[in-house]
Amino acid sequence: MDADPVELNPLHSTVDPDALDALICVRTGTDGDIHVTFAHEDHAITVYSYGVVSIAPSHEPPAENYGRNAGR
Repeated sequence: MDADPVELNPLHSTVDPDALDALICVRTGTDGDIHVTFAHEDHAITVYSYGVVSIAPSHEPPAENYGRNAGR
């Protein structure tokens, strides 16, 4: 974003980190994968249960599952 980090709103002003952690806890293959997407500072942030976080400008859709579970 070419911005000074201290000028940005803290992430916890948008999402409760404890609630996000509870939703996205690492799952096994038998539990299935889950992801949560939210907006922060004009970016779409997607957190996946298998440990990947993607960040994209809000005008770009987030990458879905990086090829995992295609067709599901």
